[in-house]
Amino acid sequence: MTQKFIPQKLNSNTIAGALAVAAIIFGSAFGFVIPNIDNPAILLVLIAAIPMVILTIMYPDYGLMFMIFITYSRLSDSLEKYMGLPSVFVPFLALLIVVILVRWWLYNEIPKGFTKSFILLGLYALVVFSSLLYARNYSAAYDTFMEMLKSIVVAAVIILLLRKPQSLRLVVWALVASGILMGTISVYQYFTGTFDNPYWGFGRAQIQNIVSGQDDYRLGGSVGDPNFYAQILLVIVPLALDRVWTEKIFILRLLAAWSLAVTTLTIVLTFSRGGLLGLIAIAAIIFIRNPPKPPALIMTVLLIIPLLQFVPESYTERISTLTDFIPGLGSSEGSDPTSEVSYRGRISEMLIGIYMFEDYPLIGVGVENYPSYYQEYSRQLGLDPRLEERHPHSLYIQIAAEHGLMGLFAFGLLVFSVFRDLVKAERRFKQLGYLDEADMSIALATGILGYFVTAIFLHLAYPRFFWILVGLAFASANIVKQELRQRKQIQVVQTEPT
Repeated sequence: MTQKFIPQKLNSNTIAGALAVAAIIFGSAFGFVIPNIDNPAILLVLIAAIPMVILTIMYPDYGLMFMIFITYSRLSDSLEKYMGLPSVFVPFLALLIVVILVRWWLYNEIPKGFTKSFILLGLYALVVFSSLLYARNYSAAYDTFMEMLKSIVVAAVIILLLRKPQSLRLVVWALVASGILMGTISVYQYFTGTFDNPYWGFGRAQIQNIVSGQDDYRLGGSVGDPNFYAQILLVIVPLALDRVWTEKIFILRLLAAWSLAVTTLTIVLTFSRGGLLGLIAIAAIIFIRNPPKPPALIMTVLLIIPLLQFVPESYTERISTLTDFIPGLGSSEGSDPTSEVSYRGRISEMLIGIYMFEDYPLIGVGVENYPSYYQEYSRQLGLDPRLEERHPHSLYIQIAAEHGLMGLFAFGLLVFSVFRDLVKAERRFKQLGYLDEADMSIALATGILGYFVTAIFLHLAYPRFFWILVGLAFASANIVKQELRQRKQIQVVQTEPT
């Protein structure tokens, strides 16, 4: 059960008075606001927000679940951009911070076990902040740092609020549910051909190059870019698959199967080659580390086989171009991958990132300053005819180019801690008898691994997804650590002589 938050330090008269005051304030606010609302969607959001706020105050775990859902699905961004609504994310994040502080004051519930995680977050933030001192394009560096800082606050809130094993289950289902929302809209959009309909921001699609001489629509979902869209959906695949295999409630197992089907199919429909490599890496880890039992394997095969008929023919043509980089396996005699537009751009962007690292090995060129240096290097390299600013299209090259060895050290330490904490969490959850939570921890680690595989070809354009995953990883380890500590305290009390 999630922990209910009803302050025990306050008596019933105080609580009743507070509720009465709150009712008057809410009623007065609505009476003033409603006549001045031009957009009816705003009224609907306000009405929906009331029970969510109340539920968040009483059950903070559900508030965290809501925040992860609206953030990972980009619900807030989509409503703000396509329906003219104010941001839902910022006030909801502020509410969760207030809840943490109020719990601290009323319950004396001082969060524990977060020191190491906060040091790692702070170390990386410090490296990025220091680059403001020497960045050529200070404005771009400052904006990116502030966006990253907000994302790190999200990670910190996750670490502080995620305290119980049952809470981990809620946030995993928030991610699975976001997969249902995004994947269902994307699959519907593709097979109905309604690419001109943005579906409230969840159905952005672009005509892009599929293979040489052939263009077609690629799904971008709520992100807008097909490759980054595939990257965030990859994380959901092992989580949904784990729920299909181990969930005991039948209706939840069906929902997990729904999420698995639409997210996997959507990854295919993005035509992302990096997304396919991520899927292969995820499948390899799952079937090597924890081979499924025959019933689970049969269930998975029965789910996947019907999906194969929906794979476009042009997808296999695009994927076949991956072999062009393998000597002797090119699709045609004398095929040259650098002759394809996307390959030439990627090669140029990655090589230039390496050259920047060689020129600025210790501290890099500064956060979000790779684009400002790109044309200067591109003219010398001569691979890319484009004249606009570009990004490195590799997270690791981006960190090396923009932050040098200092950034690589801080980032490497962060990534190492993420995987170490999740592996430890799985082992300790099993020791405590939380088998479901152990499976979720390793499924999350597998999803993050898929994310990092695609990050070989993608830079950190959408940092909030990354920091949510970091926060969940650190919180998982902290949950099981606190659970072990509580059990030891109980054992000590039970063994004390009466």
